[in-house]
Order: sequence, then structure tokens, then C-alpha cells
Amino acid sequence: MNHSLRRKLLIIGIVLIVAVLLVYGFLPKTQKVDLVPVTRGPLQITIEEEGRTRLKERFVISAPTAGYMRRIHAKVGDPVKKGQVVATLEPLQSQALDPRSRATGEASVFAADASLKAAIERERAATADADYTQQRLERLKALYAKGSIAKDQFDQIDSEARKARAVQRSAGAAVNVAKSELDRAKIALQNFTAVKRSGKNDAVKVTSPLNGVVYRVYRESEGAVNVGDPLMDVGNTGDLEVRVEVLSSDAVKIKKGTPVLFKRWGNDEPLAGIVRLVEPAGFTKISSLGVEEQRVLVIVDITSPPEKWQVLGDGYRMETHFIIWEGKNILQIPASALFRLGKDWAVFVEERGKARRRVVSVGQRNGLTAEILSGLKENEKVIAYPDDSIGEGTKIRQRK
Repeated sequence: MNHSLRRKLLIIGIVLIVAVLLVYGFLPKTQKVDLVPVTRGPLQITIEEEGRTRLKERFVISAPTAGYMRRIHAKVGDPVKKGQVVATLEPLQSQALDPRSRATGEASVFAADASLKAAIERERAATADADYTQQRLERLKALYAKGSIAKDQFDQIDSEARKARAVQRSAGAAVNVAKSELDRAKIALQNFTAVKRSGKNDAVKVTSPLNGVVYRVYRESEGAVNVGDPLMDVGNTGDLEVRVEVLSSDAVKIKKGTPVLFKRWGNDEPLAGIVRLVEPAGFTKISSLGVEEQRVLVIVDITSPPEKWQVLGDGYRMETHFIIWEGKNILQIPASALFRLGKDWAVFVEERGKARRRVVSVGQRNGLTAEILSGLKENEKVIAYPDDSIGEGTKIRQRK
């Protein structure tokens, strides 16, 4: 074989290899996809939001009067019974006297003492006048009995005797008033700031209004409190509800009596609940992304047996699922398998190793699953995540 022939054969071989490679490159390749079957089963359409538990009735125990509160020994979490004393208020202690107030008080004591002495002397004078008038009345009474004096004269001395006794009693009352004024002036000088009251009659007992648990103690140490100052919060842990802030666009789909599931509350088993109230007024809230949202407060009662959720307390977080639609025997596929074909929904169905586009009618949908009304049959397989590489007739096989 000469040199020119070898060269021709080499060129022909290269051309053939390039042609084969070109043909192979343009041949349709088999795409690896995720195939999922069309199934029947229960389907729920839910609205998911974060909820927090709260007490239906939280009682704030406050001071019924101003006073000096003794130290509160109750701690957060301690059980309390209805009528149990939770705080004791004593009368307020007096202020310490400054030098000017003390000097004024001492002068008041001196003046009150002088007034008492003057009142005592007036009482003695009134007593002497009353005794003399009484003796004179006794003498004239004997003369009147014998007819020695006129009746008018006897009546006059009798009136004077009664007047003298009234003046004596008035003077005695003035002495008592003067004594009280002296005692008051002396008490004003006494120092009660260091006196620790231990009497029971002057103390005010503050009691719990219900059987429950202490949730907050506003102040433990003793000290002066004003009327209405909060002392502690108590509530019944067996009487919880869940408050959920829902978008207003979702709140219109939630009605009173809507069933609810609580998940991720600390236990694998979800709790059941029912909507008790959808508040008629909304409010504006700034989301974590800085977006203004109009939200509505929804109140949910827990209907599961209390023994399943008795570990919950006030302010516990849980995921709330409002079930706004539910079906039992629903033909369904993953929502990710759907794509738009004009105004219709479509899916890629696996038929003999190839992808076939098929228009379907879609019913209810949640974030993961879609109800199929027509276009598919049970146990058919669809591509779960179709992309641009998939087209009509594309060869496909299950990704391992």
C-alpha cells in the first residue's frame, strides 16, 4: 500500500468518526427525572400561622389601700388557693420630725398643758358655784315648805341651781377636751418610724380570687405602696387559649368553629382546637422584612384533653394550622408538577419512557399538594419537578 492510499484511508476514517459524533450529538438524550405516582387520599387546605398561648383570665392583684406592705414570700410558679392570703398591708409609718417640726410640737404640748390647767381651774370654780347654789336651794326649799317665801323666789333659786350644775358639767367636758388636745400634741412628738407593727387588727389581708398559679410578682420586698399598685398576677393554667395574628386576606376564610391543628408545640402529637372568635377589627403590623401587614386577631380554644397539654403555660409558641377545606378520597399530585400552558395547567406524564404533556383541571391546592379534577388517573406517574430541558416526547427515566 503506497503512501497516498494510506493518507486517503486516514482522511476517510477521520471524516467517518466526525460524522458519527455529530449524529450522536444530535440524538435525543434520556433525561433523569423524579417520577411520582398520582394517588388518592385525604387532603387538607390549611392556613398556617404562629400562635401563642395565653390565659383566658389573668387576675392582677393590686393594693386595695395605701399602706406598708410586708415582704411577699410567694414565687413565680407557686400554686395559690382561692381566699389564700398573698400579701399583708400595714398602716403607713409616720415621717421623722425635723428640728422645726419638733420645736413646733413641743410648743403645742406646752400650750395644751396650760389649756388643761386652765380648764381644771374653771371646773373647780364651776363646782364651787354649783355646790353653793345647791346648799342655798336646800335652805329655801325648807322655808318654802313652811310658806315663809314666795313660790317665784323658790323657782328662781331652783333655776339657778340647775344652771350651775350645767356650767359644772360643761367645765368638766372642757377638761376632757384639753386632756385630748394634750395627748394629741404629745403623740405628734413621738417617733413611729422605727416601730414594727405586729398587731393583726390594723393589717389588711390581700387574698387570691381563684385557685391557680402565680405568674408574676411585681414586688417582693417590703415597703410603702399606693392604692391600686399591682402586687402580683395569678391565673389558672388549665384555662388556656391561643391567640393567632392572621393576615386579613386569610382571616376572611376563617369562621367561628373552624377546626385547628397545633403542631411543633413541644410534642410530636398535634393538638386539636376550634376557632372561638375572629375579631372584627384589624391592625397594622410591621413584618420582619419591614413590610406593613394588615392582620386580624383570631382566638382559638384547645379541645384536646387537658392531660395532653397541661405542660403548656402562658406565652408558649406553637404552629397553628386552620383547616379551611378537607377531603378524604381526593385524586392528588405534588403541586410542583404543575406548570402553566397558556391559561391552563399542565403536567408531564411518563408513557413508555417518554414525557407526554397533558392538560389537567386543578381543584383545591395547598403549598405542597394539588387536587386533580380531570386529566389524570390514579397510579399514573408525573414528573415532580419539570424544567426547560423536558419537552413533548423527551426520553426520561427515574432518577436513582
